[in-house]
Amino acid sequence: MPPKLQQDSLPRDKILTLYQKLTLDSRKHFQADLANELECSSQTVARLIDLVDRHLTKDVQIERGMDGRRRYYQLSCNSIKHGLGFSFEELHFLAICRDLATPFLSKDATDRIGQTLANIALGLGEDSPTSVPIRFHSKGVIDYTPHLTTLSMLREAIKHKKICEIQYIATGRKIEKSYRYAPGRILIMGGTIYVHGYQMDETSLLPGRPTTFSLHRITQVTTAQEYFLFNADADEVRCFGLSWHEPLRMKIYIAPQAADYVRDRIWSDDQIIEDHPDGSLTLTFVTTSQKEVNAWVKSFGKLAHIVEPYLPRTN
Repeated sequence: MPPKLQQDSLPRDKILTLYQKLTLDSRKHFQADLANELECSSQTVARLIDLVDRHLTKDVQIERGMDGRRRYYQLSCNSIKHGLGFSFEELHFLAICRDLATPFLSKDATDRIGQTLANIALGLGEDSPTSVPIRFHSKGVIDYTPHLTTLSMLREAIKHKKICEIQYIATGRKIEKSYRYAPGRILIMGGTIYVHGYQMDETSLLPGRPTTFSLHRITQVTTAQEYFLFNADADEVRCFGLSWHEPLRMKIYIAPQAADYVRDRIWSDDQIIEDHPDGSLTLTFVTTSQKEVNAWVKSFGKLAHIVEPYLPRTN
């Protein structure tokens, strides 16, 4: 008889590890991979699977099958699949989200998030997800760590449709102003987090002027024991820029050197791209922010200019 691959490992260690992998991860587990991880033979894996299967309840079973030439085992139980939460693929996506958020958080915050992901990975019986080389590069970054409490309160208000009292310092001003506000959604654009919703008149429960606030310029949020009943996150056609005014349609000329960059992106849901023989194009789109469009066009230098002035959008 050949020697065991893992001399110091007891059978109970292997079967507990196998049981943990099957119950905490609903993926297909291939026999060869399990044999490698448990440091035993494929025949031993098959015996351990049979042993686990004998001790499962009636509504839980181990599915056995072939994927090509590879034999796999997979736990089949809806209650377990829905009750245990994360799969390891989802954990990797969360790790990517952490890496994307890194420029906007302090090192302490990202370290705590990383530790939490490592703890979840440990519960799944997998290695901790490593960092991926995904980063935003920006000329200036806002540290949102001091504003996480504000963000949390706004998310809670959005969830329960609570009316908020917001203290806000507008750009170019030093004195804050108070707003009665119904928050509807959190937006991220150009490395800045915004909250979009509606101002509300005193004592009124009806939506007033649509308003977008920069999160980092909000100095205080207080939730009232009042609730709004309208949809502060009404579905809208996607437009260029944040919602500052009524939708306007416009045309932009883009030179050949910048045409691929523009062509590869969606600028509004009903945009029209007209290609020209020399490689340039004309982009027609809808915007709700004239200032953002002006700044965007200027960023191209001589490679872009406005063809037509702002015109009201016709549905």
